[in-house]
Amino acid sequence: MFQQNQILRTLRAPSSRGALGQVLSDRSLDNRTAIAHRVCERFGFFDVKGRTQVATCAKALSRLEARGLIALPAPVNSHAKGNAPRLLPAPVAAPEGVPLTLDGIGDWTLELVESDAQRALWNTLMHHEHPRGVTKFVGAQVRYLVKSRHGYLAAVGFSASALRLADRERYLAWSEAQRRAFQHHVVCLSRFLVRVHCKHLASQVLGRVLKRLPMDMERRYGYRPWVVETYVAPD
Repeated sequence: MFQQNQILRTLRAPSSRGALGQVLSDRSLDNRTAIAHRVCERFGFFDVKGRTQVATCAKALSRLEARGLIALPAPVNSHAKGNAPRLLPAPVAAPEGVPLTLDGIGDWTLELVESDAQRALWNTLMHHEHPRGVTKFVGAQVRYLVKSRHGYLAAVGFSASALRLADRERYLAWSEAQRRAFQHHVVCLSRFLVRVHCKHLASQVLGRVLKRLPMDMERRYGYRPWVVETYVAPD
């Protein structure tokens, strides 16, 4: 069974200092991405599909640098506009003629966000209509759009789970070693936007999304989620 690589924990271990120092001393690696690639290859940081975990490794290296443990080349275009979520030039049109009950909507589809155009549309919905706005997700992530003949009705987004959560750890009753190894099987419902007042729509969307999520995550990342967590604001 695939177990999540604990990249930061591995790299900060005293036993890793020699190998990490050798990679960092290679002057041919003149940017952070190249260094992260080499570190992944040196330490065997691969996901279940055999792909190097470059993004996660790069974040771990940045955290080590912030702690003063290593030195890295200056980031390239760290303040470029491309780092911000891409938005459409105008808000997404509001749905029209939506009935008060789900039966009246007819067919509606759940679209997996894969293209740049879909991602920009999803970001724009969150930016203008979700109380928490749009953000860049961390780790494994899956997004959906809910479309009907009335327009886009909802949008949903999943990302990596919280690193530690006392109530969750008690509920799952797993050890610290199990948490480190299998935490990638816990995902967070980070955004859930329903744009219209329609009886039973929210529950039906959530039910269909949760039924489809395991298949989409396995296709994209090579493993299925076991648990979905989310957060609710106090009244």
